Amino acid sequence: MLANMPTDFTAYQLTLHIKRPIQISVGKLGDCFFAAGYYIYTGSAKRNIESRLERHLKKYKKLRWHIDYLTVHPLVEVVQVTRSHQSECTLNQAVDGTVLVSGFGSSDCQNRCSSHLRYLGDYLSVASCLNLT
Repeated sequence: MLANMPTDFTAYQLTLHIKRPIQISVGKLGDCFFAAGYYIYTGSAKRNIESRLERHLKKYKKLRWHIDYLTVHPLVEVVQVTRSHQSECTLNQAVDGTVLVSGFGSSDCQNRCSSHLRYLGDYLSVASCLNLT
């Protein structure tokens, strides 16, 4: 999924599909409920973005970031990875989705985003919500 891609990007978005509703403990956020459907997670890496993305795709890893708690879950699948030259927050704010878990992925956000994970609902809404620049 990640081979032969330019490496000068600094931000990325993961499109996730959660097959059935789940409730999991997410680090310091505690117990969080995730409805079934599609989500977009927006993140960044100042260097080694490909290594970061490869890590996100692994099912077995030490849980470090909020997104790790989702990507290791057996009912969660990463269905698309996009990269961007835009800032992480600009990408995140462009997603027309719902915040279900406040603080998810945004604990170090400079722009005070409420969450870097947005719920999109069913697949038909994903195409209109993705920012593929």
